Amino acid sequence: MGKISKEVKIGMAFVIAIFILYYGISFLKGINLFRPSNSYMVVFDDVAGLTQATPVTLNGYPIGLVSSMKLDTEHGNRIITYLDMNKGVQLPKGSKMILDVSMLGSATIIVEESDNKTEFISSSDTIIGFRNKGILDAAGGMIPQIQNLMPKIDSILTGINVLVNNPALSQSLSDVNQITGDLAKTTKQLNVMMAALNKDVPTITGNLSQASTDFATMSKQFNQIDLASTYKSVDATVKSLENLSAKMNSKDGSIGLLLNDRQLYDSIVNTMSNASLLLKDVKENPSRYINVKVF
Repeated sequence: MGKISKEVKIGMAFVIAIFILYYGISFLKGINLFRPSNSYMVVFDDVAGLTQATPVTLNGYPIGLVSSMKLDTEHGNRIITYLDMNKGVQLPKGSKMILDVSMLGSATIIVEESDNKTEFISSSDTIIGFRNKGILDAAGGMIPQIQNLMPKIDSILTGINVLVNNPALSQSLSDVNQITGDLAKTTKQLNVMMAALNKDVPTITGNLSQASTDFATMSKQFNQIDLASTYKSVDATVKSLENLSAKMNSKDGSIGLLLNDRQLYDSIVNTMSNASLLLKDVKENPSRYINVKVF
């Protein structure tokens, strides 16, 4: 066997490097060149967001990926998408292929199986794909409406700008700031008052408790009073006062005569006046009334 030349070795190394590079790129894309697979053809009207190596899932589990795509110009510019499905995966006829694109732009082909358990899709069959209308599609449909609203939004912004630059608004904001400052001061004063009140609350509570205790004691003492006997005593006292008043108003008794007989009253007054004069004269001239003899 002849010796392999240096050029052949370099060529073989280059071919192996190219193969490894291709395999590595395919592996990074999710394509396993050595794994057996079945190929299916799906036709989409719109493949925005769909790329090679986009995963194909069934009930959330990956069962394949997109191997390639091409434009079908003969049938209305549809996009033919080729799928490599894991060996052993059988899709019932009537199953749907739905292209779902997330808000971040990542795409997934979701398989929705039909209830047909007797017939299955073959590699030669063409599957009609559908696109799931997501948030991005809804946003795209709203763009014309947003464009129609732009003049109105511009008018509103102009009005807001005029309002903001109005001196009256500046004055109103200044007044609001003043009111806010006053409210802050009032709140601070209220907080001080509440702190003082909270400090006095134990004392007030103690006083109220003592007053409640005293009231309870008074109520207890009041309940212990014999009201019937008290009423009888009061009634007897009132009757005695009535009798005394009647006697005082009557001319038959001594007190009544003294109070009601004018002549007797004048006589007593004259007697008292004479007695006063007599006492005065006795003090001034005692020798007239007292005769002292010395033996």
